[in-house]
Amino acid sequence: MDQRIVIVGGGVIGTSIAWHLARAEAGEIELVERDKLGCGTTWHSAGNVIWFSHRHDEIMTAFETIERVAKEADQETGWIRTGRTFLARSEKTMAWFEGQAQIARSLGVETRLLKPKEVSAYNPLIASDAIVGAWLVSAAGRVNPADLTTAYARAARRRGVTIRQDCAVHGIETLGGMVAGLATSQGQIDADIVIVAAGLWSRRLLAPLGIALGQWGCEHFYIIQRLTRELPRAMPSFVSPDDSIYGREEVGGLLFGCFDADALTLDLDHGAPADGFAFSLLNENWDQFGPYAERAFDLFPALREAPVHRFVNGPESFTPDGEPLIGPIASIDGLYVASAMNSGGVTLSAPVGELVADLVTGAEPRFDPKPYAPDRFADKPRDEAWLRAEVSASPSGHYRSLHD
Repeated sequence: MDQRIVIVGGGVIGTSIAWHLARAEAGEIELVERDKLGCGTTWHSAGNVIWFSHRHDEIMTAFETIERVAKEADQETGWIRTGRTFLARSEKTMAWFEGQAQIARSLGVETRLLKPKEVSAYNPLIASDAIVGAWLVSAAGRVNPADLTTAYARAARRRGVTIRQDCAVHGIETLGGMVAGLATSQGQIDADIVIVAAGLWSRRLLAPLGIALGQWGCEHFYIIQRLTRELPRAMPSFVSPDDSIYGREEVGGLLFGCFDADALTLDLDHGAPADGFAFSLLNENWDQFGPYAERAFDLFPALREAPVHRFVNGPESFTPDGEPLIGPIASIDGLYVASAMNSGGVTLSAPVGELVADLVTGAEPRFDPKPYAPDRFADKPRDEAWLRAEVSASPSGHYRSLHD
């Protein structure tokens, strides 16, 4: 193919797309990043790669791809298969886990139901009397997001992709209902296809074209605590749906964050965070995070006296239904989007890259693109109040039914 493809955004999603397009020999490929690769949201990701039954094929692709791209790029990514323990604080949740375990087994995923006292063998911090049981899933792991991004970028360059950093996009140019190119801080870039993978900035970038993406940015938290006894790096990550918290080991300590039920939305359409926001964080917010910390302390009593090494409040983009925006923009030929990963960008980077490559090249998609269609909310995202209200509840959406 001789088409010219430009990807906007050099995070884990944009670099994955670049590599997958290069592997598909899709054309002349260039990636532009307004600052440095991995800035924005990728760099502060927790780096968990987690399994959901409704995304089985996608997650299996993630495991395979992380290992493949690391080898091709000759780049360590920090990848390790850890498994994940799902903690049940109620009989209702444990019953749900039992159903999920049956699904996992039918898909060939190694899984085990645990009694409370058995959980301490996988997580020595747990207060076994605080749970009614747990579900252990083998199909989960962790990776260093910055290193994975570097691996995608290195492998893409080796396949001929041009990567420009410090290249801010001022606008997407169209002609006769078709993509024509980009106006950037480094001059005009002609393009037959533009793929917007700019995370928080995607909505703002597409707005001048009359497109209202159904995404919005929220504050998203985790903290890292130091412990007197170091945790093993291969300790399974955990999630407690009843408490809306998740976590894993981090440099011997514990990282844990929350699925906020009332997430604080950002003032995106009015310039926050600013264009210069790259490797920055938002302010600590203990009023918002405190209730989730208390729940974590109930599960892991040793955390109550453990010092906080770091509070990370990093913005993430969410959608009303918790699914990303992936696919063509119907109103402009040659324009695609891959944005709003709902805090799952590291996990989704591999399948998103593969799906976008399939859509751009006209190959039969391995994954069904319909649930991710960018226009699935119709004109509703033009109503900022509606969108912000819907997105505020989105981070906790995966487990909301357990709380009803």
